[in-house]
Amino acid sequence: MSSTSTSETTQGDIDNLLAQMQKLRQGITTARESIAPLEANLAETYNEFQAVVGGLRRQSMRLQAEITSLRIQIKRSTQDEDDAPQEDIEDNDLIYDKEEAITETSFQDPEAVDKDMLLEHIFRVLDPDIDDSDAELVANIQGICTDPSASLADVLEELPWGVVWTTCSLQETLKDQYYRLSIWQQALKRQLENLNRATERLQKDQRYALWQQRQKGADEWHNFLDSCLEQQQDQNYELQAELDRLRQEWRQVTNSSNL
Repeated sequence: MSSTSTSETTQGDIDNLLAQMQKLRQGITTARESIAPLEANLAETYNEFQAVVGGLRRQSMRLQAEITSLRIQIKRSTQDEDDAPQEDIEDNDLIYDKEEAITETSFQDPEAVDKDMLLEHIFRVLDPDIDDSDAELVANIQGICTDPSASLADVLEELPWGVVWTTCSLQETLKDQYYRLSIWQQALKRQLENLNRATERLQKDQRYALWQQRQKGADEWHNFLDSCLEQQQDQNYELQAELDRLRQEWRQVTNSSNL
């Protein structure tokens, strides 16, 4: 909240706060417009990559999973079987601790009250029973508010700029209005910060490097895909050889245990 003393709130303070919120909304719109095409480009690039290399990568994952499973089996076969019950007890304790932690950390949506306050304000300044456009807006905002995954900022993004933002209801003083708007402002600030971080996260996404490669042109992109395909084939040959070796070792272990 602003350092302005709420006991001395003036209409000028309200107007300044509203102007800041308008800038935040514009910033959010700009951020979303920049993220959307980047997300689409990353998805399209990854789909092209998967169409060429995806099958071999899935084969690689299956081979690695079987290799890991065999290594565990071989290792266990050389260990004292008395260790197994102790491991089971530790696993059960871990599961119990996790379930207890989940129960202790369960809590109500911290923004639920703020969304309820928003709806209450909307009903005070709009007249959905008489105005069809008000009724449509109220229905839309109510629908978003009832979604537990929707934050206050998500609701505010869908709320058109107008009387809901600028009007002080009959039940509010300037101090009350300033306090309510300050809550909305903080929500918008968090939303903008999250969107800016989302852009940074996308740039660190493994698909971003693929997209940069694709940006070099069709020829270089196809050469890159061919190179990836060849590398994946070589890796799968190595994994298959390791799997064959472990299968042979496992057969020897099981044969010796049967003697």
